[in-house]
Amino acid sequence: MDWNEFPVHCLVQVLKRVGMESLVQTVPLVCKSWYDATFYPQCWQRLLFHKSPYNLQTPKSSWLGFGLSEEDDALEKFLHFAVGRSHGLVTDLIFPSQSRLKEGQIAWIAQRCPSLKLLVLPNHLSYVINFEVSSSICKWKDLEGLQISSLIGLKTTIANISKNCPKFSHLSVYVPRLDGDVALAIASQLPHIKTLDLRFSTIQRHHLLAILKGCQKLERLHISSDHADHDDDDILQVAPHIRVFKHLN
Repeated sequence: MDWNEFPVHCLVQVLKRVGMESLVQTVPLVCKSWYDATFYPQCWQRLLFHKSPYNLQTPKSSWLGFGLSEEDDALEKFLHFAVGRSHGLVTDLIFPSQSRLKEGQIAWIAQRCPSLKLLVLPNHLSYVINFEVSSSICKWKDLEGLQISSLIGLKTTIANISKNCPKFSHLSVYVPRLDGDVALAIASQLPHIKTLDLRFSTIQRHHLLAILKGCQKLERLHISSDHADHDDDDILQVAPHIRVFKHLN
């Protein structure tokens, strides 16, 4: 088969699913039509940074061809490269859990990724970056899901989601202990969420029940196995709308 005759719109639909590493490492080397297809913004809608660019086994000459080098801050350079290729069409942005963001990066992303639907943040965020997240939420009108591992500014983030993100349905909060103020903010300001993931967080029973009473459309609840002593039947009686209820390690 001559790949140059393969309809480009079909090729783009395939390349959307191969991942960023392949879009840089292998796809451009197949043939000219595949190389040209990697310039379509639709190929760069889902930016999943599961690997550091340093781990990509790509010759240095190839990185230089993409404006990247081993001497640069790899994550930042690759982020700028991928967002640039997307031309504002990024919908999913998933950072490695151990990566470190610089001040100003979230605000930069908010300006260039107005169509963002899913944001998964690293485990460690500075004080300033947490508030960058809170203020940037206002720009993501289509945001549907957020994973965050910090309580700093989280009440403000939840308030801004409530005001600006009508499609929001999934919240993951990975902190050692979910305090009462945040629990009440979830219950009162996110009544329409469908998934709540607290698998790494301890939460007092009465705060959990407050969330269940406030979030009447909740369908999936994941909590830590530390709460195995909670009465599941009691919880499900309060929230019969929950379809999936898991204790997770």
